[in-house]
Amino acid sequence: MTHLRSTLLVLGLAAAVSAQAPTVQISIGVRETGASGGVFTNIGDNGGATGGIEFINRDGQTLVLDGTWQQFTFNLATDPITSFAGSTANGILDGGFGTLEHIRILNSQGILDPISIWVDDVADTITPAGGSPTTTTFGTFQGYADGAEVMFQEPSFSGSTAGFLQTGSTSEIDNYTASRTASYAFNFQFINLQPTNWVRLTTFNTINQGNPMVRFDQNSVVTFWLRGGVGQENLGSQGPGNAIAEMCGTGLGVGNSSTYYLAGAQPGAPGAMAVSFAGLPDVPILGGNLVSFVGFIGTLPVAADANGRFSTPSPGSSILLDLVFQTVLFDPNTTSNLAFTNALLVRYGR
Repeated sequence: MTHLRSTLLVLGLAAAVSAQAPTVQISIGVRETGASGGVFTNIGDNGGATGGIEFINRDGQTLVLDGTWQQFTFNLATDPITSFAGSTANGILDGGFGTLEHIRILNSQGILDPISIWVDDVADTITPAGGSPTTTTFGTFQGYADGAEVMFQEPSFSGSTAGFLQTGSTSEIDNYTASRTASYAFNFQFINLQPTNWVRLTTFNTINQGNPMVRFDQNSVVTFWLRGGVGQENLGSQGPGNAIAEMCGTGLGVGNSSTYYLAGAQPGAPGAMAVSFAGLPDVPILGGNLVSFVGFIGTLPVAADANGRFSTPSPGSSILLDLVFQTVLFDPNTTSNLAFTNALLVRYGR
């Protein structure tokens, strides 16, 4: 324990005043699949992949890449419309319905570091004349396996923006989003510092929930939540029990900070976070697996709240140090009365 406290004290002393978090600009593109008529079925159904594409409030909103969830709202009746591509793209929404074709992310600050972005709770709210608002949330990303491709293609899929990205971009279901619920994660990196570079996160013909239909009329408002920042690597070994953990923020380098999140624990459950040096052998114990536990330094106390959640921030550091964080909590529903979260590779100084 003394060793652990000393290590964390050194990291804390090496931390600098928090730097301002970088930002990117956010907007959406909708495809006019109903421009020539057609049949509207339900919000979120596959609405097809033909027709022009219009930007809605192009580059008009800002995502702060600090690891927090932020909601974005697009009012199709009042937001500015700019043509992007296709014969019907004319700065006007043609037809009474279409699809959410993409989320546009503009690299307005010229960020060259890798970027991680999560999306959740994609919805369309309509308010018919004289009626009440009705919200349909068609993008909850629940019930899919880790790594599945749902609604959005990988960032490099779109030919219109792939040239702005380095190779290796990914998109996948993330069931370890402890700060919220299951969500959809994108990982990509721009090829240079040009502030005009952007990425088109398209829904074009994705196998699961591709081309999701939205209304253009009835005062339609499209919303979703985004989170951006640096996520620490998930090393697995979750279970027994349902507790999961993640760590996300601006990073763990000088002037940055990230927050450790835990969810899925029993309400009010006590526990301990094991901190170990990374890259050493695991130790199976009491039905679980403690990752890199041969390098064990010590523990920090943890107590879940009434919703089975816990969070704690950590400042960044100038010291390069790789640690593993993994929490064990009391859980009367398991054979050993213990629940093990997944382990995280926590990389200070980066």
